[in-house]
Order: sequence, then C-alpha cells, then structure tokens
Amino acid sequence: MNESIEKIILKYFQNNPKSHIKPKELSQILDFPKKKYPTFRNTIKELVNAGKLFRYNKNLYGLPDREKITQGVLDMHPKGFGFVHTDDDQKIFISQDHQNNAYNDDIVLVEIFSKKRGKNPSGKILSIVKRNKESFICSFNEVNKNAVAIPEDKNLDTNIHITNFNNFNPTNGDFIVVKVIDWENKNKKPSGEITRFIGSKDTSEYDAILIANQFGIPEKFSDDIHNFVKNIPENISLTKRKNFRDLDTFTIDPEDAKDFDDAVSLTKKDDGNFELGVHIADVSHYVTQNSIIDKEALKRGTSVYFTSQVIPMLPEKLSNELCSLKPQVERYAFSIIMAMNSSGKVIDFLITPSVIKSKRRFSYQEVQKILDDGKGEYFSDLDLMLKLAKILSKKRHDLGSIDFDLPEPQYVLDSAGVPTSITAKERLWSHRLVEEFMLIANKTIARFIQTKTEKLPFLYRIHEKPKLEDVEDYFSVLKNIGYDFHFNYKKLQPKDFQQIIEKAMDTKHEKMIERITLRTMTKAKYSTKAIGHFGLAFDHYTHFTSPIRRYPDLIVHRLLKHYLNPKNENKPPADLSKKQLDVIAKKSLETEIRAVKAEREYHKLKEIKFLASRIGEEFEGIISGIVEYGFYVELLDSLVEGLVHIKTLPGRFSSEFDQKNYRIINHHNNKTYRIGDLVKIKVSKVDEERLNADFELIS
Repeated sequence: MNESIEKIILKYFQNNPKSHIKPKELSQILDFPKKKYPTFRNTIKELVNAGKLFRYNKNLYGLPDREKITQGVLDMHPKGFGFVHTDDDQKIFISQDHQNNAYNDDIVLVEIFSKKRGKNPSGKILSIVKRNKESFICSFNEVNKNAVAIPEDKNLDTNIHITNFNNFNPTNGDFIVVKVIDWENKNKKPSGEITRFIGSKDTSEYDAILIANQFGIPEKFSDDIHNFVKNIPENISLTKRKNFRDLDTFTIDPEDAKDFDDAVSLTKKDDGNFELGVHIADVSHYVTQNSIIDKEALKRGTSVYFTSQVIPMLPEKLSNELCSLKPQVERYAFSIIMAMNSSGKVIDFLITPSVIKSKRRFSYQEVQKILDDGKGEYFSDLDLMLKLAKILSKKRHDLGSIDFDLPEPQYVLDSAGVPTSITAKERLWSHRLVEEFMLIANKTIARFIQTKTEKLPFLYRIHEKPKLEDVEDYFSVLKNIGYDFHFNYKKLQPKDFQQIIEKAMDTKHEKMIERITLRTMTKAKYSTKAIGHFGLAFDHYTHFTSPIRRYPDLIVHRLLKHYLNPKNENKPPADLSKKQLDVIAKKSLETEIRAVKAEREYHKLKEIKFLASRIGEEFEGIISGIVEYGFYVELLDSLVEGLVHIKTLPGRFSSEFDQKNYRIINHHNNKTYRIGDLVKIKVSKVDEERLNADFELIS
C-alpha cells in the first residue's frame, strides 16, 4: 500500500466522516494525477481490505459504520459455524454461509445484523483484514492427474488444489506443507503450492510439525534472518561492563537443554550476609531495537517446547551459541548482584552489564546428587545455595505465596514419536533452588524501577486477584467435596489459597484441589502498570531472567540499559514509550497463550497415541473431574486422562449427576463416585482425531 496516498485519503475522510463517494470523484477533489489513478484506486481497495474504509452500494466508499461494521478475530467451531471476537468484547455469531472464505484466527471485517434480545448478535464476514496463516500440513492425493492437498487442520474443511509442485515429487499419502496462494474464488477450492516435503506420518518430529502448523507458529527462519545473524561479530569486549570472569558462576538446567540463559553465583561475606549473583544472557547486545531479528522475535514472542524439539524465538546461532552461557566460554551477560541478610532480605544490589565465564554446566539431576551425597564438584557452593534457597522459599511462604506443585509429564518416544512410557517429572530441590533465585532477581529488578522518583515506562509481569464469580464457584466446589471454608472477597489474600492447598496435602484430593485452585486464578500477563503479582504475593514483579526464550525479558533488558545510563536516568526511551510497551505487552500475551495451547495440544496428542496401543488394558486411576455426562479418570502411573461416560455405568440409565454435592450416584448398585476416589478402568475407545479417550469402569 502506498503510505503517502493512504494518508491523504484517510485525512479526507477524517475531515468528512459522513462522506460516501466514488473513487473517481475523490481523486478529482484531491487533485490526483489522472495517469496515477490506478494506483489511487488500488490504495482505496487495500484500505477496504484493511478495514479502514468500507464499500457501500453503488461503488461509494466511506468510513465504516462502527455500530454495524467492526473488526475482530474469527474463532471457528468444529461443527462449521464460528464467532468473531472484537476488542470491545463483542461475540458475533457467524454461520457457515457467511464466512466468506475466512479461516480460524483470521482478522476479519464483519457486518453486524440486528441483535436479538439476550443473545449474541449475528453477522457476516465482509473481508479478511489479515490471514492468520497461509501454510498447512496436508496429505497428498492425485486422481486423474488432479492433484489436491487434504489439510490435517480440522479447522480448514476444504481441500487445496495444487498448482505448483516446486520440484517436489510426493506420492499418494505423503505429507507435505502447502502454502495457499489464492483464497478468493468462492466457487472453487483454494489453490496453493508445495513448500515442504515431510513424508510419512510415522516420523518422530511429525507431531511437533503438525501442532506448530495448526497454531500458526513459524518453524523456520527466513534466509534474510540467517544472513543477518551470520554477520553478527563474535568478539567480546569489557568496555562499559563489569568483569565477572573469575567469579565461580555455573548454569543448572535440564539434561537435554541446548540454550543456557541464566547462571548463578553465591558467596558468604565476612559480615554473614549472602552475595547472590544472577547472570542472564545479554541478548539485547545482539538483538537491537527494530532490527530484522527483533521484529521476528516479537512475532514469535516465545520459544515453544515439545518433547524432543524446540521451536526457538531466536535462530540457533544466537540461542544455542552467541547468547548461550556455555561453560569455559566468555559471554556477555546482564548481572544483578544482591546482598542479602540471614533472613533473605535484599539489603543492597547492583544491576550491570557484564562479562562472565561459566565454570560448569550442571544438570538438575547432577546438582541433586551432589547435594544428596554431601560431596562432589562445587559442593560447598551448591550447599550454600540450597541453604539460601530454603530461606527464600520460607520467606515467600510466610508472605502467602502460592506454590503449585502439579506434575508434568515426561515421555520416552519410539522412532515414530509414539510414547512407550509416560511418567511424572520429579520436582527436585535443585529445581526449586534455581526458581527461588530467578524469582528474587525478577522481584528486585521491578523494585529498582519502582524506587525511581519519576514514573518510568516499564514492562511488568502482573497477576490480578481472582474474579468474584470464580472464587464463589471455587469455594462451592470445595464445600461439595468436604472442605468448608468461609471467605471475605474484599479481604481475600493469596495466603487463603495457600492454606487450602496445604490442608489437602497428602489426601486423595491434593492434586485435584491444586488444579481447581490454578483454574480459579486469573491469567498472569504483561503490563505497564505495576499492580503486583497476586499468586506470588509480590508487590512488584517483572520478567528479566529468560531473554533467549521470552520477548518481554529482552525488552526489560533494553529498558534497564537505558535507565542505568546516567544521562537517561529519569528519561523514558523515545523508541519504547508507554504506548509502545502496551502494544508489546498485548502481543506477548497473545504469543504466550498460543504457545501454552500448542504445548497442551501436543501433550494431549502424545497421551492419546499412548492409549491407542493399549485398548483393552486395565489401569488404576483416580477420579479427577465430575461432569453431567460422566467422570474423568487420571491414570496413576501415566497421568493420562479419559472419560467414563455415565451411560456405561452399571444399570446404563440408572445413574445421575448430583450437581449440588459434586458427585455421580448410581442407583443400580447404590454406589457414589466423587473426585479423589480410586477406581480401576479398562481402555475401551480412543479417538485420535478428536483427541479423547473413553474408559470403562471395572471397579
């Protein structure tokens, strides 16, 4: 779109908001050269596609009527209809006939029909402002020389006509990636070109590729980005940096980690105080504001983690090489050195760019073994770290911080990517040690900004108090399973939830209560408002410690560098205003939610594949949820969940859902089923397409 012409056209309509006018007439009013009229006309059409102008009857153009025409994101339902969600929280129903070739998560322009009382308004999609994605994983099928791609994505219910093979030679049944190049013909299938050959579905990486594609998460980096990264200089300089190369710093990460973005150091001073160093990869040195790699990092927002694959926010040369705090290699870091007393209170701190040289790369298991054995490499440092971590953990607990300890699954995969076993990851004190140090670093950084005399633009990680209706539902469920707590919403504190979780510890309800407590919480997000973190019971909090894998942390580093410069101490940066930070916060939350959904879908897919080869097998489990149509059972050994349908219980139609007491009563055998009950089930059915499993109750 020609930006100068766009501004001229929009300025006219801003000055004449009720004007409806033909393009030819408008070009004459604006004295636009006749020979450039095609460019003028195309710009108007592009403004219509972007939702900034609207084409009325008789080829008249004007500003959209915001009461009848609005913009939003399409959310498709598996049954074919959809809803458009707008920025002002409208939810507009879109029938299958009114979707105008729009696809799930597309940004669309919608005309709203009259609203029926008590119901969501309905409407039709006028145009697509921005496609959510254009590439799809498909199976290849050729019949009578007619090549089509059949999308795996259940949200796209039409085949794609292949017009360009790009020298790929798939055979029937092979999996390919197809980019749609023409959506516009309503009467024909979309057409596209093959951009990638995958091959068989039975490859270990297929599930990750599928899920990433389904959620529009870009896997590959462009050639331009790779070329940009190639030219980044690798030399290290101490200019304007503290020299921490001789400090005993080391990283503690998962065994299979490839990027190391945080290192720690700890000493005990003569006055009895601790001096904790948290040293974070200085990504901001390499990824500068508005560079091509910066724009790509904002677009991705976060790295996405699957079992054997990572889709990184940054290219591997940065994430796994230049920025990664590898052992015995000098690296740029951003360090915070905190002096703490014996009770874990931060009494002084230094925030500074630095150069470090990590002495050792530890895994969590290695550190735990050294701590358990009481000997080993850097034992005295690690033992001192454990003592400080326990002090900080107790301090957080006393504040009321909620410590969720829900198990995470870990898989052993065969060559086709199917789990041969699923077990719960063990949470070790070595994990908690690192967590405590990162938490106190993030908290201290936020506190540093808050102590400034001027209110400076900054990016915080905030967590609001749960909503009243969610809290009411939460305490109602607790009461129905035998936990009768009274609450005052105005005085509700995180410690109230902490005490409930602790009361349920070592009972059959422990994990279930942790889950419903977590579901009751609001979603943590990024904001320029420092309203605190409810779950952690912190007055101020930010994200500083993971800039390799989280874009907001990179922004926090840039802001800190600016504010640490004496010339800029109380001056906000011109290119990171509050308005710009608000946009970054919103975008970062969207990409975070996308990543969480993708990882959740991946886990569900792996669980279903695990069960698919175990139909007819019996397992012990615990009732993890009660619903009107049955109850969910989580298998004890594998954490996999399935549904026992109420109609499959003895007596078939003799069971009922007792909503008031949150249970199912079977009148045939006078048995009652509640959350936390131990049961034995048989795997009866697995639906890999819908990602659900049916169990049959044995006892």
